[in-house]
Amino acid sequence: MLRIGDIWRDGKLAAAPDYQLEQFPNLRIDDATVHLVKAGLNLDDRGFLVPLSEHPWHLQCTHSYCVMVELDDGHRIIIPCIELIRFYFGSSSNLITKLFLPPLQRKSLYGHARFDNATRCLVLHLAEKISGASAADIGRLHLDPAAWRAALHIGTSALKASLANQQVYPQALFPFEGDTTLIAAGKWLSLGDQANATFLIYSLRSCSHPFPFRALSYKMHAAQPGSRGPGQSGLQESSEPQRRSAPDSADQSIVEQDASNRLAVKTKPVRLEPRFPDLKKKAVWKEKALIGAEAVRSAQGRAGESVDRASVGETGSEQRIRAVDLAVVLGDPEKSRRPPIFLRDAVDELAQLSGFHIELLTDSDDDGWTVPITALSNDDGEIDLRLFVEGAVGMLRLRRASVFAVKKKQEHISMVVIVLQQGGRLQYGQQFAPNTSPVAVIHGGSWLQPS
Repeated sequence: MLRIGDIWRDGKLAAAPDYQLEQFPNLRIDDATVHLVKAGLNLDDRGFLVPLSEHPWHLQCTHSYCVMVELDDGHRIIIPCIELIRFYFGSSSNLITKLFLPPLQRKSLYGHARFDNATRCLVLHLAEKISGASAADIGRLHLDPAAWRAALHIGTSALKASLANQQVYPQALFPFEGDTTLIAAGKWLSLGDQANATFLIYSLRSCSHPFPFRALSYKMHAAQPGSRGPGQSGLQESSEPQRRSAPDSADQSIVEQDASNRLAVKTKPVRLEPRFPDLKKKAVWKEKALIGAEAVRSAQGRAGESVDRASVGETGSEQRIRAVDLAVVLGDPEKSRRPPIFLRDAVDELAQLSGFHIELLTDSDDDGWTVPITALSNDDGEIDLRLFVEGAVGMLRLRRASVFAVKKKQEHISMVVIVLQQGGRLQYGQQFAPNTSPVAVIHGGSWLQPS
């Protein structure tokens, strides 16, 4: 929530100025171009990287660490390490908290992981209390050794300074090596007699370096008693009266104390602009239970008094302080509550079933219901045009699909619903083909006609 250069007034974010917004294309990130420096460094006796006459606001933090990236034209950019950590690992407060609690272990972030080298699809099981908003970041930590080293270095550097009785200024590295384009807001500073020699970044806005997977599917840890996941569908119904967990007060505050062991963790969204353009063209989705009376009843806690205080971090007390996870979201949660038009008929019919456990296997970051169909090509590299639909302005867009798992005892059927035309309602067909039928049922490896 807190970024360098943001202006807060009366406890609320008043403005996030662009200052000087710059784009740095084709940056090379490696050991030869990136160096760890202190904010008060005098560079080769030519002058201070951040001169006090032009930037006095770091006067109390001259020993804090920054990353310096050398540019081809002799200029350089300076990124405070705390901003580097916020940008690349700040997708949720629980993730960033883990990084500052050494030793960092993979099991504290995720459990089972499976990566298909042919399709470059990654499947992750996130650890308890880890938000799905951090799934892509954790996917990079799993697949890229440079990212894992960068994550380890944060807590290790802080611990090393603490043991040496020094001021604790965390160090940070880029979680990748290679080329990227950075967009950032900050201020140009001089170096000696050279004007506009150094760009001091206040806020990183975008990084184009690709993630090491083509698609990501993740599973959340089982819900804790009294918790309710964000954006859960109204499909969840039960004939028994449901009990809710203790609500939050209207003026809930965040305090610097251990959260209670007895209150369930709640997630609060923080809306920011997209950080990584590469993720816009990659499918990221999770599984979500839609209907299951047993799951609904077990996830409901006893009603109680409202909770007026929350804490970001680990639990450890018996006070009524709720643990809260601040997660970065890019979309509007209101849009993900109702399914797309083409899907509503199928969802309405599923809602009429009783005695079944139904899961949505494609809860995506885009609309909460669908994922794009993978654009497969033949031996000649040609992509079947039936995989596309015509958009509102005549542009071709990949068809989107939604997958449901319908379970009853030992029976397990998966249903795939594919959009027939952009904006059209669901239509049933006799066979599975992208241009004739949006519905297919997979059972035992064979295609069945939907009933």
